[in-house]
Amino acid sequence: MRYDTSGGKTAISILVLAVALVFYLFANSAFFEADRVEWTGLVYLDQAQLDVYLDFSTVNVWRLNTKELETVVLEHPWIEGARVIWRWPNKVIISVTERTPVAQIPGQVGWFLLDREGNLLPAIQGDLVLPLPVVTNLDLGSKEQLVSTARLMTLIPPALKPIISEWNTQTRSFISRSGTEILIGSQVDLEEKFLLLEKIVDDLASRQEQARKIDLRVPKNPVVSIL
Repeated sequence: MRYDTSGGKTAISILVLAVALVFYLFANSAFFEADRVEWTGLVYLDQAQLDVYLDFSTVNVWRLNTKELETVVLEHPWIEGARVIWRWPNKVIISVTERTPVAQIPGQVGWFLLDREGNLLPAIQGDLVLPLPVVTNLDLGSKEQLVSTARLMTLIPPALKPIISEWNTQTRSFISRSGTEILIGSQVDLEEKFLLLEKIVDDLASRQEQARKIDLRVPKNPVVSIL
């Protein structure tokens, strides 16, 4: 005896089509629409600034091109790394790694910040004031000067950073916040020079004295002029 299975197959096909249609309508519903992103990893930037920069439009998360979005975010001069994360059902999170500024530089059209790799960053809008050394007499068009200055700034020991106010690239000297000129000379033996400077600063503080000039150009023979 033969059984007619065509009716059962048709019913299954209709059921599959119905499920597919329901899933399609559900996936394309407002339930999966994202009209904003959340930002994580922010230190210097704020969400409002990045929202304006990104100008994110409402999109169904199933159609979101995360790689393309990451590429756009990475074009921001302050952002070194970015990763787009989707969380159910319609939350889009962008985790960023910001560049780290190590100095600030006055320019003809305003202030710039210098990061650890020697990249120039536009100043952050708003009232954020960064306690960073000011770099003067720097050729902004010289990548060599930018990189060497960034290297110098990153090598400053944590104990000395609070006392450094300025680095003059022309005279190759620091100016302390108390007005002491600290001659470094060429950027060789920097670790030795900074270690010596720490000892001199501590010694002056213990004797309650202030130096007019500290010459470390020859670290084996430092010269300290007292006020």
